[in-house]
Formats: sequence, C-alpha cells, structure tokens
Amino acid sequence: MKTFAIGDVHGCFDTLNLLLEKLPVQRRLIFIGDIINRGPKSLETIRAVMRMKNAECLLGNHELHFLAVCAGQRKLSPSDTLDPILQAPDLDEIIDWLRHRPMALYDKGFLCVHAAVHHSWSVKDCLKQASRVEEFLRSDKWEAEIGQIFGKQQWEKGLKGLDRLRAIVNVLTRTRYLNEDGTMDFSQKLSPGDTPAQFIPWFNYPGRKTEKDPIVFGHWSTLGETDCPNIYPLDTGCLWGGSLSAMKLSKHPIYIREKAPFYRSPKSEV
Repeated sequence: MKTFAIGDVHGCFDTLNLLLEKLPVQRRLIFIGDIINRGPKSLETIRAVMRMKNAECLLGNHELHFLAVCAGQRKLSPSDTLDPILQAPDLDEIIDWLRHRPMALYDKGFLCVHAAVHHSWSVKDCLKQASRVEEFLRSDKWEAEIGQIFGKQQWEKGLKGLDRLRAIVNVLTRTRYLNEDGTMDFSQKLSPGDTPAQFIPWFNYPGRKTEKDPIVFGHWSTLGETDCPNIYPLDTGCLWGGSLSAMKLSKHPIYIREKAPFYRSPKSEV
C-alpha cells in the first residue's frame, strides 16, 4: 500500500477532497498536522480524517492550541475558526481522538514531524522526545497542565517535567529558524530570502544529526522550494490561496498538489 503525507489542511475541506480524488484508492495517509483552524471548515475536516481508514494525523501547533482552549487554559484568538468544533455534539470524541495522536512518526524511512527536528537529535531521539508529550496528553494531568506547555522555552539537556515538554513542543510544532548559537527563534516567519541572514533555517544548521535522514514537515507556508537534501516541506500555503500538497513516501518521492482558493491573508499566520 502506498503511503502519502499531506501538508497543513487548516480546515480547507473542499480542497482536501479534491486532492484525495487524485490519490490511489488503496493508500495510507499521514497528515502532517494543523488540519484545523484558520480555514472555513475545520469541523468537517477533522470529522473526515477521524473516519478515514489507514490514516494518521500528527499534532500541530493548532491542534495543541485547540486542546488548551478546550481545557480552559488558553483563549480563542480573533483569527481562530474553532467555534463550530467547540459547539459540536461530538466535541468529547474529537478531544479524545486528538489527545491520542502522535507528535512524530517514522514511516517508510521518513521522519514525519509538524515543524522541525532539533539539530542535536537523532531520529531515535526525536521519537523519544515526542513520546514524552504524547504520554502527557494521554494522562490525567493534561487538562489541568496543558497551558504550561506553551512558552518560549529553549531545548537543552537536563530539562525535566513541564520545562522539557514545553521545549519539545517548541521544537516539533513551532520552529522555523535558529539563531547562530542553535537556539530557536520565535519571531521570524517569512521565507529565507525575506529574512536577515543571521537567522538559519532549522534544516540548514551545521552539524544537524538528521542531515542524512529524510524528513517530511509542514508549518512553514512561506518557505517555498528548498534544495537541502532529504528535506521535504509540505505546507504550500493552501490557506493563503496556494495549494494543498501530498507526497508519496518512496525512494523517489512524488508530489501531488491541488490548487486552493484564497481564504485569508498570510499576515495573520501564527
């Protein structure tokens, strides 16, 4: 069975359906995170993905934000489009499903994450750190403590408890650029061509342990094309009138895209 990774859907349900029509009927799907929020049909999208056979969905920053809102630990922002889910009769089922989704996957030789992999982590390290957040979200502590996994915590060895979880979440769901000392930058969101040179795309950081490992990721809709070996970005700006992308995970990856209508300006991106 062929496996396809799919980039950030952001509630663009109609575009997702058109893209799926282009894929083989017999398939495995890996959604790379951020299937909800900002777009027009988040409820329809998450219900559809929940019903899919042979499909998995990583948690992105928007899914974590949604869970924190449900727990009363974060407030909705003006750009959120989560109200239909919050008011849905099957809200509890949706919350439970999201809490049991992975933060990272290794499939057919590809490491799949929502945003990035820390330069000091191997594939094994990444999956281990991801499992810590997964264990927390599936525990009885999640509702009372999920608000504490948000914040500008840098990764470093020796972190424990919520500080460690906060840093892992930042790596896996928020990172685009690093500073010259390897710390995460939390402000830059544009393409490398539009960003000061001192900010380094995470995958270009010297000595990154996973530089020989194929990595599929989303989150960075302004990135554009990259010639970095083994790096496969999948957020191609569906929400901003770009396209929704799928990629076959194989020795010779193949991209399949569906052009999307314009829903909103990228100036509102988080």
